[in-house]
Amino acid sequence: MELIQWSDKISVNNTRIDNQHKKLIELVNNLILNSNAKANSEIINETLSELLKYTRYHFKDEEELMELRQYPKLDSHREIHKEFVYKITLFCKDVTEGKDSVTEEVLQFLVDWLSQHTSIEDQDYKNYL
Repeated sequence: MELIQWSDKISVNNTRIDNQHKKLIELVNNLILNSNAKANSEIINETLSELLKYTRYHFKDEEELMELRQYPKLDSHREIHKEFVYKITLFCKDVTEGKDSVTEEVLQFLVDWLSQHTSIEDQDYKNYL
């Protein structure tokens, strides 16, 4: 699976948010690079834990900025974030408990979600930043 590459196409023209997106890309890429490791390996558990923690931090920060700038679609954007956190939380729980592994399907979900979210949903609010 190919690693996610940062590009100006997904920039929201806000250094703070762009740097957070770059960090999320880095974490997902780290999972891709270590996808052959055992499900409960230290590197996988640490990366998943950091991905979940950082995702929550980023979404909170992004939503606060959208609220401050009165982004009119904040509620629907917040719901998209909530749904993703729910899915990734379940996945992290299954992996850390040894019920699942970092499968190609899960990696593809993360890559697709992050790519689509930054290139479509997040682009919608960049004029408010």
